[in-house]
Amino acid sequence: MAVVCAGLIAVLTSSAGAQQAPLQSYDVELLIFRNLTGKESPESWGVEASSAAQRLAIPDDEQDAPPTANATIAAPTATFPALPAAKMKLTAIEDTMRRSRGYQPVAHIGWTQPGFARNTAKYLSINSLVPGSSGLQGQVALSRGRYLHLTLDLVLGGEGAQRYVLRQTRRMRSNERHYIDSPKLGVIAVITPSAAGAAGGDAG
Repeated sequence: MAVVCAGLIAVLTSSAGAQQAPLQSYDVELLIFRNLTGKESPESWGVEASSAAQRLAIPDDEQDAPPTANATIAAPTATFPALPAAKMKLTAIEDTMRRSRGYQPVAHIGWTQPGFARNTAKYLSINSLVPGSSGLQGQVALSRGRYLHLTLDLVLGGEGAQRYVLRQTRRMRSNERHYIDSPKLGVIAVITPSAAGAAGGDAG
């Protein structure tokens, strides 16, 4: 009986330890910019083109829901540690954009966060990460299931009453640059597995 109990305790302890394993962490980097001409393609920056689907709901890997422009964002918000400048991978592209007449960098931000499952995903408000003079507001969520998904809800104030909106969810691959755009507002994003909380491998 004692042997059976000891075995049962060992199984339960092992199961609890597996459930408490740390999530894989990711470095998330976004270069947000205005497209002033609309003439250049994503290939000009060596990045992947995005699909036209636009939706705010954090996606389910098992169900490819149709686009819903007015979907309700139910996920809670959170704060995450900022990504050091030395780990930024899009600085050279930002410098090139600043010398270009066709693009205007608005914000270059990054942070490190766990790869939450869809039902526990949290939004990060970017308002405190970007210069107040940029006119940029919004929130971003990263979720991880079979794939990584990045959900963007960004609004950029323009001249007068103009507002440029970028609301999209995009399936991502880690360690690759992705281009996500609306007619006037674009984002280059790169998601990299972080050394912190590296258990569980990469969903991308």
